[in-house]
Amino acid sequence: MRLLVVLVFLSLFLLGGCAAPDRSLLTKDGDERLDCEGLKTEFDFAATLGDNAPARRRHIRALQEEKQCVTPPKITISIGVSKSFN
Repeated sequence: MRLLVVLVFLSLFLLGGCAAPDRSLLTKDGDERLDCEGLKTEFDFAATLGDNAPARRRHIRALQEEKQCVTPPKITISIGVSKSFN
């Protein structure tokens, strides 16, 4: 009887190791079809996910960059030189 319980437990344990990782919080069906507005809404909502928020936000940010929804910041440098002769 004990051997049977051990075999059943071991079988379930090994089958659980073969299961695909659950990425349901990282990706959702239809993420790739969202437009820029939908991606922004999902990005803002992802902040409420707790521990999984950073991974979800990185995934959405990657989709936004792929669809060119996020414009890179424009950096301008200006050097002003003034000299006065008195």
